[in-house]
Amino acid sequence: MTRDSARDSIRDSIRDHSTEPVGLLAAAHHLPERICTLDEIVARETGPVDVTAAARLGVGSVHVFEGESPTDMALAVSRKVLEAAGLSPLDLDAIIDFSMMPQRYVEPAWSMSNELQAELGAKRAFTLGYSGGHSSNLHAAIKFARALILANDDVNRVLLVAADQAIAGNRVIAGLDAPLTVLGDGASAVIVARGAGRAAILGTALRSTGALHDVLNIPGGGMKHPTRLDLYRLTLDAAKHDRADRTNELKGLVDRLLARHGLSGGDISRTITANISAADAQAVGDSLCTGARLVPAGFASRGHLHGSDLVLNLLELEEEAPPAGSHVLLATHGHGFLYGATLLQY
Repeated sequence: MTRDSARDSIRDSIRDHSTEPVGLLAAAHHLPERICTLDEIVARETGPVDVTAAARLGVGSVHVFEGESPTDMALAVSRKVLEAAGLSPLDLDAIIDFSMMPQRYVEPAWSMSNELQAELGAKRAFTLGYSGGHSSNLHAAIKFARALILANDDVNRVLLVAADQAIAGNRVIAGLDAPLTVLGDGASAVIVARGAGRAAILGTALRSTGALHDVLNIPGGGMKHPTRLDLYRLTLDAAKHDRADRTNELKGLVDRLLARHGLSGGDISRTITANISAADAQAVGDSLCTGARLVPAGFASRGHLHGSDLVLNLLELEEEAPPAGSHVLLATHGHGFLYGATLLQY
């Protein structure tokens, strides 16, 4: 075979794969048993909190993890999603950890996906882990998993998993004057597979704003200030956060994604976004001009779970049994530094 014919063969193979449906085979969530009310959370915060302002966010309680490591939650939800999909760990070709919060050790020296691979016995899977994309982490994981499957004959099933635990005394983000959200603990998992089943992934769009890379950051307790545990807090740069035109920027991204598929906002059945606050979700829904926004029943009792919000909200939507052929949009602004949108068809 000549070099040109080999190149043509590769292109034909990729073209053939691109017509195969890749979608969500199964999804699952895990929430710790212990529950803390908003009053209990505020009493444990290391800084002052305006209780009245925090109550307006729409969160009354959250689940709190008390185990040794968030990996415990990731293992529980991974086993749950494998059972739901009728698969064994040996059926997995890759594992992607899309958690947001710090885990057992400081990344990038360590990734929970490696520990998951070992504990599950997923000997055929390779692993990948990343953080920092906030609620849009899931979009990045879906986009990579779908591309990986479409480009490789030997990749058919990819496990996406996140397990997030808030830093102790640091559940109300943004502090005294303007609380932004209340963090709960929990885990979620999705299996993206060739020829799957419950929802086809039509496409994912992402856009980042580098100037806002530190709008959410943990200033100490890590490599920069290893002895300053008093700085080990998830901190919001309110000035940078307020400068970002989050809803309009997200709308532009969504419009471009829909146009690529010959769709408009009127073709979307339901829109799902993150559970940052009731007001934020309403603002996102109002700006997108797409299908009716899902108002998750569980938001008030679990708070904000970063990228896992989308998985739990999608599971709530599926309880309604979306009609065959309907389009569902997942859309998140990532506080301005990572916008993401994923289009599904049931």
